[in-house]
Amino acid sequence: MNILMAAIVNCYVGCNSGSPDLQAIHVLACDTETGEAKIVQSVKGVQGTTYFQLDAEGKYLYSMIREGDGIAKSSAAVRFPIGASGRLGAMERIAGLPAEAPCHISLSPDGKRLFGASYTSATAIAVGIDGSGLKSYVFPDDAMGPNKKRQKKAYAHFSFCTPPGSPLRVGFIDLGCDRIRFFDPNTFEVDPALEIRAVAGDGPRHAVWANDGKFLYVVNELGSTVASYAFDGTSFMAVDRKSMLPDGYNRWETDGETLTTKAAAVKLTADGKILMASNRGHDSIAFYAVDTATGCLKLKNIQKLRGAFPRDFELMPGEKFMVVGHKMSNEIQVYAFDRGNCGLAPVGEPIACWRPLCFKFAK
Repeated sequence: MNILMAAIVNCYVGCNSGSPDLQAIHVLACDTETGEAKIVQSVKGVQGTTYFQLDAEGKYLYSMIREGDGIAKSSAAVRFPIGASGRLGAMERIAGLPAEAPCHISLSPDGKRLFGASYTSATAIAVGIDGSGLKSYVFPDDAMGPNKKRQKKAYAHFSFCTPPGSPLRVGFIDLGCDRIRFFDPNTFEVDPALEIRAVAGDGPRHAVWANDGKFLYVVNELGSTVASYAFDGTSFMAVDRKSMLPDGYNRWETDGETLTTKAAAVKLTADGKILMASNRGHDSIAFYAVDTATGCLKLKNIQKLRGAFPRDFELMPGEKFMVVGHKMSNEIQVYAFDRGNCGLAPVGEPIACWRPLCFKFAK
């Protein structure tokens, strides 16, 4: 494959900690016209970049990583410079953090602050990209959901900022207590007017904004549902909630407490008219038509996948193809995306990769 062709774009891939060969992040060169893809760079020796963000100029990849051995609650905010070829330079440490490595991070709209959600300790974190202004908040264990195995306490799972045109707030999703809380990014004080309460036991996980910022779509890990909320700049109102699974599918093991499948990622097409969400266990991606005026969703297809445990996925630029991380198959698979039927068809063979869980295409 000629990686100098204009159709080639780089995709950055983050992986779980624990890779046998210590590879934690990769650069995947993707041909947006043919769907061909191959790993062209692997970064070793990093204790799991998991999720990360690219700055608006495409000059840096920001992440938060584990430091020390084992399950030590020592972590740091870091960044990798991105060269002209799209390859990553040496990691630069920004600041130490007051909790275990966050499972998700986001970047403020002005690109000056990082926000992280540390799952186990339920800690929300904010820090400047220069290491200044470190703040944190620990979610209280005061409203746990009914799932006894997964909602024993608060669990911070995702961070994101409110859209342009509204007062800037940073939201953190708490899976354990079925809520989303918003904070003033400067003082880190809670804005109670914006709090979202999910359906009890749904276990909210990730979220994505509609293009116009009028609706927030939330994927619920434990309920295997997608919910939409209308946003007027000052408050949220529940609009719709749809299952991600076929009718009659049994989500529970025989013990009645262990889930057979869990929802993972949620994305929108560039025009905001198709919403996509992945199922780990059922091993599929559910597609919905979006009514952009009302925020309501209509199920179009639940597409089974070739591999196991699709933790994250992303459409290539041009949206002819999708890259999917089959985490428990230790592979990346490219699929051709049939927009009309909301279907996926494998392209080529899987690409070996240790537990992929985050994809970001170069700016």
